[in-house]
Amino acid sequence: MSWSLKYKFIVTLAAFTVVLSVSFGLIAIQRLNSDLEDQILKQGEYIANDLKAKSFGANSESFLAQIAQGYWILWAGGGNVFYVQVVKYGQPYTGVLGRTERIKELKLLDEVLTPPVSESRSHRVTSEGVPYLDLIKPVGETEAIDINTGELKQLPNYVRIGLSLAAVQEQVRREFLIISGLSTLYIVVGLLIAFWLYQSILGPIDVLTQSVKRFKRDRQARAHVTSRDELRTLAEEFNRMADSIQERDERLERVNRELRKANRVKSEFLAVMGHELKTPIHAIRGYSQLLLEGIDGSLTAAQQEDLENIVKSGDHLRALIDNILQFSKLEAGGETLHPTEVEVGRLLEEALQNVRVLAREKGIELHAHANGLRIQADETKLKQVLINLLSNALKYTPRGQVDVTVERRNGEVLFAVKDTGIGIPEEYHEKIFEPFTQLDSSTTRPWGGLGLGLSIVKKYVEMHGGRIWLTSSLGAGTTFYFTIPEQSCQGGENA
Repeated sequence: MSWSLKYKFIVTLAAFTVVLSVSFGLIAIQRLNSDLEDQILKQGEYIANDLKAKSFGANSESFLAQIAQGYWILWAGGGNVFYVQVVKYGQPYTGVLGRTERIKELKLLDEVLTPPVSESRSHRVTSEGVPYLDLIKPVGETEAIDINTGELKQLPNYVRIGLSLAAVQEQVRREFLIISGLSTLYIVVGLLIAFWLYQSILGPIDVLTQSVKRFKRDRQARAHVTSRDELRTLAEEFNRMADSIQERDERLERVNRELRKANRVKSEFLAVMGHELKTPIHAIRGYSQLLLEGIDGSLTAAQQEDLENIVKSGDHLRALIDNILQFSKLEAGGETLHPTEVEVGRLLEEALQNVRVLAREKGIELHAHANGLRIQADETKLKQVLINLLSNALKYTPRGQVDVTVERRNGEVLFAVKDTGIGIPEEYHEKIFEPFTQLDSSTTRPWGGLGLGLSIVKKYVEMHGGRIWLTSSLGAGTTFYFTIPEQSCQGGENA
């Protein structure tokens, strides 16, 4: 799931506040607990030293008796001292505060410590969920003879005090509640600050983002930022940029309308001009044909040759005009498909028939392989595609042959027109299909034409839902490929 900048910012700041508050709260609680325990321990050290002095000094017997009766605990420790024990010459004197059952549960004072205590120590003990500090302070050792065995042995001397940490625990609990409340307050304040920062910083950015998204659909969209800082300046710059883009789009739309109008006028002009030119061309060709047939008298050989050249030039001019008319009709969107079932072999033979004279004049061989395929296509337009490609191949092939193959492939019918001509440079492989584009556009080029034949071929192929491309090598010939979707195909084998 991808979060927006708003949620990333708020969640990050809130998480940082939580971690910071909890971390400092835990550190503060730990420090407080440690400090309070140190204070209790120092109090215990003071009591232990006092107890040590009185228990091992003069008149200590009466004092030890007070300890055994528990009076001294109330006087010395108040509510913190839970028990005291003086072990003098191996003999324990124990006094407790409160119920003696706790002492039994602790099992701390059941036996005299052995081996003898050599240094002061303390450790935590927990009884009935309440923690205590057990402090032991050595006084030294005394040698004495055991009356039972008569052996000399070391008798321990030490003072032991139990210091309750219940008050510490209670104070830490109170402080924990206070710190928890403050942490919650800090978290709430952090969230409020996060929302405020978002509204003051990221809010305008979000407004700009939404304005940019709306601007893609609606050029009238603008950003409205109320802050008085750099973000407002940014919004104003965006609005100025949007105004410029809208103005540019409107200007481009006007230019496009003018271009479409000019293109329509051009197409209409070409259509009218083509029809008007074809009438005198038909007349010129007709009268020339009558003269060639000798209706107006016999002709000399030179006259007959001149008339034949006139007929050829008229045919060439008529073909150019037909290309112009076809292209203008395509540009105007006036061409539609009329698909019928087409026998590819017959169609290919008709297309070859249109170019056999040119092939014979140049001494170029024509070969075709269709193998009885039938497809659904516009017969007239598909034949025009083949004628244009064959004418183009013959035009740029000084010698050799031109081959046409047709085969089924992946739900399509693939046509290939291969020649052994001059080839096409690689940089022209895409450009050659553009209108009025020729390999040699100079006035001295050896080949005629307007450069419309391949552009017409491309449009007709694409109208059928197919595609066209070529492969070529300079000096080694060119192969044009185009496909027609196999909407309905019967019989035949792959070539």
